[in-house]
Amino acid sequence: MNMRNSTQKVFLSGFAILLAFSFNIQAQDKTPNEAEIQRAKQKYNRSIKYNDFAVAKDAIYDLIVLEPNNSSYLDSLAYMYFEFNQYASAALVSRDALSRNPNNQMILQISAKSLDQLGALDQALKMYQKLYNISDDGFVLFEVIQKQYDLKKYDDAMINSELLLGKRIVDGSKVYAKDEAGNEIEVPFKAVINNLQGMIARAQGNEESAKKYFNSALSLAPNYALPKENLNPKD
Repeated sequence: MNMRNSTQKVFLSGFAILLAFSFNIQAQDKTPNEAEIQRAKQKYNRSIKYNDFAVAKDAIYDLIVLEPNNSSYLDSLAYMYFEFNQYASAALVSRDALSRNPNNQMILQISAKSLDQLGALDQALKMYQKLYNISDDGFVLFEVIQKQYDLKKYDDAMINSELLLGKRIVDGSKVYAKDEAGNEIEVPFKAVINNLQGMIARAQGNEESAKKYFNSALSLAPNYALPKENLNPKD
């Protein structure tokens, strides 16, 4: 059962990031190359203002050619591709961006999510693991666990789920999930983790433990649809 939509980590929207990446234009005497850079920045800023992202992308490519050592342009391009669901391009641009700044957490997240969308689960897992090692973020660890479950690394997934339950962020945190009618509801993060533990236990062949985890999830979130479905799976 797909768990990807059961939890939502606040992820800065690409559009907001693009606006934040409006490029500074300096009014001064310029060499021919500097004049081209300023024109490309003006083109980018104006196209963002008018929501013309095709032109903005073209301007970014101009700037990459004009200032190949400025890594912020690659970051902007990765954000743009990801925002418009162009995951293959986002993954490729992220790879180049990470070759310059391997610890860029936002680019690591874009890379991991893009690879995940492309079905490259092994590579996505590596990115999530690297991001977790840098950030120590419980929500990123949850992504690691999901990828380990998808890849049938059940022992690793269960060990990490217990590690996650010991993190302070789990207590009192709520995430979004679905009720039986398909409505979005808030549920305790711990309930989502318990449900995933039940799925892992079931995959390991331990049905008794699986049911205990599902019931634990329901005790925390009685309207949470997934553990209900998991307790009474349809053939």
